Amino acid sequence: MPDIVKEIRQLRSRDARDRTGTYYIEGARIVAQAINAGLPIEIGAISLELLSRTEHSNETVSALRKAAKQMVELSISAFSGISFKENLQGIGAVVKLEQEPLSNVQLTDRPWVALNGVGNPGNLGAIMRTCDAVGCEGLILIGDTTDPYHPAAIRASMGSLFALRMVRTTFEEFGQWKNANGYHVIGTTPDVEQEYHTISYPSPAILLMGSERLGLSVVEQSICDTLVRIPMAGTCDSLNLGVATSIVLYEMFRQQRLAQ
Repeated sequence: MPDIVKEIRQLRSRDARDRTGTYYIEGARIVAQAINAGLPIEIGAISLELLSRTEHSNETVSALRKAAKQMVELSISAFSGISFKENLQGIGAVVKLEQEPLSNVQLTDRPWVALNGVGNPGNLGAIMRTCDAVGCEGLILIGDTTDPYHPAAIRASMGSLFALRMVRTTFEEFGQWKNANGYHVIGTTPDVEQEYHTISYPSPAILLMGSERLGLSVVEQSICDTLVRIPMAGTCDSLNLGVATSIVLYEMFRQQRLAQ
């Protein structure tokens, strides 16, 4: 197996992504999105035998050749070796990941979402997609929240990853930063009477969401300035994290649009 294939295959591991500061994306659409977003492309990988040769595919390959620091052409078997997709399109890229410290963040009128202890990369990807749709500035990933550059997160984000700023921090640092700047944090819990659609959301604001299984802990709730609940009428006692986050974000988005 060529060294470059081994190098790219290793990016399936979070340790390798953290060590190299890079991640792998695959498919004509998402590669084109990364290029259009101006992201630094370290390696472009193509398999001429797999490329569809549509106008969009040809344009993306041409743009990739210009954007990538290094280009490699692989056989079908070699490309299969780096792929995490069932439907091989013959085009992929190794992208330099861009995360910034929390100290860089100064809130504007665009909301942020903070996630603590979120474990499912598919949920994280869905949340990234909603964040992009409602115009969020970025995501604050707290503690052991899963990697936004995991293949499942990238796939579920549908390219929205590239539109968001990414911050990794600890809960302690997040609390200190929030208090030092006087930022307004909103959280959800079933243990309050106030429903999410009955309040006026301030701007700027941060929506804090907890883990899929436990939601926000008592400690996490304690740093929230506002707590709301999402009403439910059926037999279930909780919603999917991505769904719950979307419900609150779209209410924030609705109010922001009405105020304009």
